[in-house]
Amino acid sequence: MSGKSAEDYARDYTDPELRERLKEEIKAGGKGGRPGQWSARKSQLLTHEYEAQGGGYRHEGERTASQRHLQEWTEQDWHTADGGDRARGADGTRRYLPDAAWELLSEEEEQATDARKRGSDEQHVADTDAAKEARRAAELVDVPAAEARERVRSMHGDSQLDRAERAERDLGTGRKTVLEAIERQRDRD
Repeated sequence: MSGKSAEDYARDYTDPELRERLKEEIKAGGKGGRPGQWSARKSQLLTHEYEAQGGGYRHEGERTASQRHLQEWTEQDWHTADGGDRARGADGTRRYLPDAAWELLSEEEEQATDARKRGSDEQHVADTDAAKEARRAAELVDVPAAEARERVRSMHGDSQLDRAERAERDLGTGRKTVLEAIERQRDRD
């Protein structure tokens, strides 16, 4: 949970009571995750429903970091390795990643991260190292060049930097300044 108080929500939302009521309804439901559990998908559903029912934000255009991350995730095309939009099935819960991240994984890496998720009954199961790298690299193409360059500075190792380069060249627009930042980071490593 976020650990936010009612006062925190009142500072961020124009109708915090509506938001809280919708949050409890969505959390109790089975769409976007198991009933009673919170998930990133349920956060997306809450944002959509809150806005659809007229809720707004006190600092329009100045979203919190968590609101910005949720917006990024919402804009990405998330699915399972086989392209499905439902992670839960009779055979367990499959890994759910953005399309760009799947593009940066080999078939063996896809199978490994999916097997890790299916092999657990837990809601939150850590990605494999390859899937973590793929997600981080894939996110570069969705942010402005200055932010992408900043994110590259926290990437290390040939595997991560190779994925970042592939993401920018093959999935992004091949921004010269981002590719140069990747090369500089290789030299620093």
